[in-house]
Amino acid sequence: MKQLTILHIDFEKTWRGGQQQLFWLVEGLEKRGHRNFVLCQPKSALSTKLQKNFFNIKMFFEFDPVAIYKSARIIDKIRPDIVHLHSAHAHTIGLLASKISSHKPKTVSSRRVDFHIKSLWKYKSVERIIAISDGVKKVLLEDGISDEKISVVHSGVDLSRSENVCGDYLYDELKIDKNDNVVGVVASLAPHKDLKNFLQAAAIIKKKLPNTKFLIVGEGKLKSDLIQFTDKFKISDSVIFTGFRTDVPQLLSIFDVFVLSSYLEGLCTSVIDAMASGISVVATNVGGVGELVDDGVNGFLVPPRNPEILAEKTIKILTDKNLQQKFSQNSKIKAKNFSKEKMVEGTEKVYLELL
Repeated sequence: MKQLTILHIDFEKTWRGGQQQLFWLVEGLEKRGHRNFVLCQPKSALSTKLQKNFFNIKMFFEFDPVAIYKSARIIDKIRPDIVHLHSAHAHTIGLLASKISSHKPKTVSSRRVDFHIKSLWKYKSVERIIAISDGVKKVLLEDGISDEKISVVHSGVDLSRSENVCGDYLYDELKIDKNDNVVGVVASLAPHKDLKNFLQAAAIIKKKLPNTKFLIVGEGKLKSDLIQFTDKFKISDSVIFTGFRTDVPQLLSIFDVFVLSSYLEGLCTSVIDAMASGISVVATNVGGVGELVDDGVNGFLVPPRNPEILAEKTIKILTDKNLQQKFSQNSKIKAKNFSKEKMVEGTEKVYLELL
């Protein structure tokens, strides 16, 4: 197999799902014999995590001419076969840099969200778009992107992180009784995650099953608003905001039900992590989530922005141990289709098809 040189560009400052996928992609491609370089912002979470072969360029705005020029010089220096654009601003900078560089690499863009495109020219100008789900591909087609330009490569997770995990220490730390039901979500506290929907459902569940605790694992700008919301619905004594955690597998191990309440979603690797941990899932049927959750088989799919149905399905799982066991077994089986290794193989295949 031909050894490829790939330049990955990501200008996000924080560490979210896209940056984790990029990190695993580079790691996996290196193991398969390819050379990888990453272009990112200085002092970004990605820059801190990477150990080698990365370039730092400060980007002040999307069409920053200095960042475009410096990126073009890096492309000329390392002469990559592929420039892979991993974030929205990276798409603009990397695409324009590829156009003005003397070396002309193939350009690939990852699309991780299922809302409609604002800058159509960017996506029509790359050689290939990797959609992380069929749901994302559907939106791209609706926006006028040709089918032959789109490849679906599902996001993947590290399945080994869910093996032989024990989170018993968390009961004391979080002041949860082992007899309590635990319903949780792992997500950035961002608008599209619609955590107010989750909290409205929590209030309904609390009335039916008072011995239920609700965990929100993650950080974000909406935290103070969400805390006020728990006061409004008189459930503040039952809702625990853990903040950012590195022990997510351990946290998942004490969940009885994992809930996804988003109204927009590309795929959601947190759902895959929950499935790999054998946790029953109740998720809104948006984006590519229906490709993960088979309704009534390994969890329930519910309409977005409907806390009543979200609560109803969660209560159904909590009060039926046989159903919980069925969903748990089927979730573990389904999760095997979404490993980080399969994500790497699928992405490598896209690269090779272009050369």
